[in-house]
Amino acid sequence: MYNETESSNSEYETTLNRLSGQIEDLFNKIHYYQALVAEKDIQIKKLIRENQNLMAKVQKLTFHSNPSGEPGQKSYNPSLPPSSEQFSTPPIPPPNYKEKSESSFSISEDPRVNKRVCPNCGAMGFAIREVEDKSKILSYTPRRIYAKKKVCTKCRYEW
Repeated sequence: MYNETESSNSEYETTLNRLSGQIEDLFNKIHYYQALVAEKDIQIKKLIRENQNLMAKVQKLTFHSNPSGEPGQKSYNPSLPPSSEQFSTPPIPPPNYKEKSESSFSISEDPRVNKRVCPNCGAMGFAIREVEDKSKILSYTPRRIYAKKKVCTKCRYEW
């Protein structure tokens, strides 16, 4: 009986020692990753300052390239990176849902790509579920067949 208690105590001690070692290893890993995060934070702050300095230089150079100060007449300077104003597209008006057809497929230039798109939020693919519309019965025989409607799982819009 004494041997059984002694052996169970030694098993507990070995298990305890093994788990203590694992905990110590995990704490070492935590400290290592905290040091990495701190290093990355310093690097991010350095890059933010550098980005701000470069943006200030770009603004200064664009002001010097257009000394008249007229915002509509910018001269082209090949040494400067293109501004976002040159490539901006006109704002897209909000969709008018009454003009859209009942089709849930959008037509793209590539005929192989037909994705379901939510007319409300623009969600695509697996975010659109097709469920039975129990308010529209198509057939009673041989069993009830219901019309289908699409439901967006992101915004809960139904069409």
